[in-house]
Amino acid sequence: MRIARKLLLTAWLAAGLALAAGIDPAQYLENIKVLASEQMRGRAAGHPELDEAARFIAGRFQSFGLEPAAGRDFLQPFPITASAALGAGNRLDYTDGRSTTSLKFDEEFRPLAFSASGSVSGQVVFAGYGITAREYGYDDYAGLDVRNKLVIVLRHEPQEAEQSSVFSGRIYTNHAQLETKALNARRRGAAAVLFVADRPSHPGESLALADFSSLPGPANPGIPFVEVRSDVADRWLRLAGRSLEEVVRSIDRHLRPRSFALPASFRVNLTTDVRQEPVKVNNVAGYLRGRTDEYLIIGAHYDHVGTGEQFSMASTGRGAVHPGADDNASGVSAVIELARWFSGRPRPRRGILFLAFAAEEIGLLGSNYYVENPILPLSQAIAMINMDMIGRMRDEQVFVGGVNTGSDFRKLLGDLNRQARLRLEWSDNGGYGSSDQFCFIPKEIPVLFFFTGLHGEYHTPSDTWETIDAASAARLVGFIGSAAERLVEAGTRPRFVRRTR
Repeated sequence: MRIARKLLLTAWLAAGLALAAGIDPAQYLENIKVLASEQMRGRAAGHPELDEAARFIAGRFQSFGLEPAAGRDFLQPFPITASAALGAGNRLDYTDGRSTTSLKFDEEFRPLAFSASGSVSGQVVFAGYGITAREYGYDDYAGLDVRNKLVIVLRHEPQEAEQSSVFSGRIYTNHAQLETKALNARRRGAAAVLFVADRPSHPGESLALADFSSLPGPANPGIPFVEVRSDVADRWLRLAGRSLEEVVRSIDRHLRPRSFALPASFRVNLTTDVRQEPVKVNNVAGYLRGRTDEYLIIGAHYDHVGTGEQFSMASTGRGAVHPGADDNASGVSAVIELARWFSGRPRPRRGILFLAFAAEEIGLLGSNYYVENPILPLSQAIAMINMDMIGRMRDEQVFVGGVNTGSDFRKLLGDLNRQARLRLEWSDNGGYGSSDQFCFIPKEIPVLFFFTGLHGEYHTPSDTWETIDAASAARLVGFIGSAAERLVEAGTRPRFVRRTR
C-alpha cells in the first residue's frame, strides 16, 4: 500500500507538466493496473484472458466516441494455432533420378507446428532466405518460378551479423518471421517449404533440428512447412553443383539473391501429419475520423506471455503469472490515453487509427495479419507510431527507432524535444528489437518506435504495475502525442525513405 501511495504522489507532483499535454498519470496508471492484474493472468495468446483484455480496450475506445474501424465491432479476429502435436504419418523421400532415399523423421526432418497436413510431390528450387523486401530492393524470388514446386528456404535473413546491413544488423526484421516466409512462398504458388536448420548461418551450432513446439504460434499457412537438417540440404544443392555454405556466404557478402532450380530429375515426395487446435484472437481497432481520407496509425501490442512457458526470463518463474505491466500494458495504456486526448479535441486534418495488436510475443502475428488484411487502405496511412515498453524511463532516456524511414522524422522530433528535453537515442529503420512497427516497413509506411529500455523485470513475474513510473511515462506519451498531432495536421505527409547500404 505504501508503494502505491508513493507512486501516485509522484504522479500528481508531475501532473502539471503531463496534463499540459493532456495525459493524466493517474488515468494512465489505472489502465495498466487493469491489464496487468492477477485476473488477466499475463494475457497470453489463445487464452480467455486475452479476450477479456481486448474487450477492456474496446470499451475504452467506445467510451471516447471512436468508430469501430472494422465495421460494427472494434475487434478484428484472426486465426492462430493454439496447440499442435505430430501425427504418425510424416514422411519425406527424394529421388535423384537413379535412386530413392528416405529421410529419418524427427532426426533429419520434421514438420513445424503450424505446417499444413497433406502430401505433395514435385521438383525443388532453392529460394535463399525466402524474402521479398521491396523496401530494401531485395527479392529471393525474382525471376524464379516456384509454382507447384517445393522451395528450400534458409532461416533468418542475410547479413544478420552486420550492423550496417539494410536488414538492420543483429535485429531481425519482419522478413525473418516464419509466418512471413511461409505466406511469401504460398503467394508465389509454392507447394511446400523445406526450411533449412541453422548451421550454415550459425557455424558453431549443432546439426540438430529445433524442438517441436506445441505452444501457440502462427496459423496454418495452407502448405506443408518442414525443417530439414542443413547437411541434407547441402547434399541436395550439390546435385546442382553448389554447396550450401558457399551459396549462403555469397548472398551475405554481396546482398544479392542466389536462387536457382535444382535438376529436373531431382524430386521430393513429402507427407505431413500435424494435429492442430486453431483459435481466434483479436486486434482491437478504433478510428477517429479526420477531415481527409489520410490517417495516422498509433499502435501497441496488448498480449504478453501468460505464465511464462518458454518465454520466461526468471529461472524459477515458469508457472507464475507474468503480469506484463511494462511489456506491454505501458504501450497499450498510451494508445488508450492518446485516443482519449485526441477524441476530446477538434476534428483533425487526418484521421487516427488506434490499434492494439494481439500475438506479438509469438511472432508479430497481429500486426502481420493487419498489414495483409488492412481495415483501412494502407495507401492512405501516412505513418505508424508503435510503443512497446515505455513505462520505465530512466535518466530521461528514450530509444527511438525508425527515424530514417520518414523524410522529416528527425527534424520533427528534434524540434519538439527542444522543450521536452528528453535524451532521445536514435536508431535507423525499426531498430531496438523486433516489434510491430517492422510489419509496416515492407508496405513502405514510415514508422516511429518508442521504447524506454530493458530491465531486470522483463518477462518475469515481477513486471508489475507498481514498477511503472507513471509520471515520466505520461510525460513521454504527451511528447508522442505532440508528434502525432504535428503529423496529422501537417500540410504534406512524410515520404518513406528506402534504406541503402
